[in-house]
Amino acid sequence: MELTKLSGYDQYILMTEQARGVGANMQAYQSFKECIVFLEKCAKSDSKVINHNDEIIEKPINRSQAQKTLDNIARIKWDSTIISVARFMNLELR
Repeated sequence: MELTKLSGYDQYILMTEQARGVGANMQAYQSFKECIVFLEKCAKSDSKVINHNDEIIEKPINRSQAQKTLDNIARIKWDSTIISVARFMNLELR
């Protein structure tokens, strides 16, 4: 089966096999999806701040780091930046 035909959750499960301490459950997947949305916002602008949930906050990563992480996710490769972003957002990936 081609990787592009897998669901988002199936792709997430494949990525968690490459990471330690990351859960392959639905709750962790929902947190992961929130991280993806945040990373997409960070990748859109070179600004040092971002509007997230109607708050202006300082971005924890720059545009190129966010884009690199999104590219890794698209290739179903785990990137440790995901954990950093989840911690910044107070999300649990277990």
